[in-house]
Amino acid sequence: MPRRHLLLRLQLLSNPQVLCGVRGAVSPLASVVGFGEEDCRAITLAVDEAIANIIRHAYAGETGKAIEVEFNQLEEANGGRPGLEIVLVDQGTEPKPGALEGLPPGELRSGGLGLHFMRQSMDTVVHKRVGSTNRLYMVKFVR
Repeated sequence: MPRRHLLLRLQLLSNPQVLCGVRGAVSPLASVVGFGEEDCRAITLAVDEAIANIIRHAYAGETGKAIEVEFNQLEEANGGRPGLEIVLVDQGTEPKPGALEGLPPGELRSGGLGLHFMRQSMDTVVHKRVGSTNRLYMVKFVR
């Protein structure tokens, strides 16, 4: 079991205007863990997309709802490589069945690309519903 060290916990409101501030925090955190510039950008965009999806889908665009984002450094994980675990928590509606499956291979259309991008950028993307809470876990290990 990898050791976790809390790097940062953000409590924000469901408002697209906060995304700029979150983006500004993610890349430096990823860099501290040991990610290169390209991975820092990919992680930042994955977090941005995840929060945008919470605002758009879980909260149906309603502003002022709570979102928590926790960044944990993982040590002694995945063959000794460090990693970054990002946990997003909201109290929004539960995703519809199949909504988190993403697009079929080769299909391009409006919508569904954010989840596809998150899965391409991160090593693990897992959604869990715990009571009335959505939890999205994203993990990336340093290459």
